[in-house]
Amino acid sequence: MSQNMEWWLALSAAAAVTFSLRLAPLLLPKSWLKSPLLADLNAALPLCVLLLLALGSLSIGKLNAQEWPYLAAQLLALFCVLLAHIRWRNILISLATGVGALNGFLWLFGQS
Repeated sequence: MSQNMEWWLALSAAAAVTFSLRLAPLLLPKSWLKSPLLADLNAALPLCVLLLLALGSLSIGKLNAQEWPYLAAQLLALFCVLLAHIRWRNILISLATGVGALNGFLWLFGQS
């Protein structure tokens, strides 16, 4: 199978999953949507997604002396995101805080 065909298959699968997830609330029975488990999952999901994105972006590997400022800036920015999320409970504000904090700490450490 060619690489182009694999790319189209992956794109089609991602589109199908996304469309299915968007369509699910309309097709699922209302009793399932009101279940306590689903309500708890819905409340915890934004923080879990934010945490996975943040931890996935950390560049932890074999670090030399020049890469420590990058890791320190990422960890400090992650802490700022956590504080912003606890304070405002708004994903957009948390993400903007993280991007701003990361760039600010990189500038502060002279790594920009």
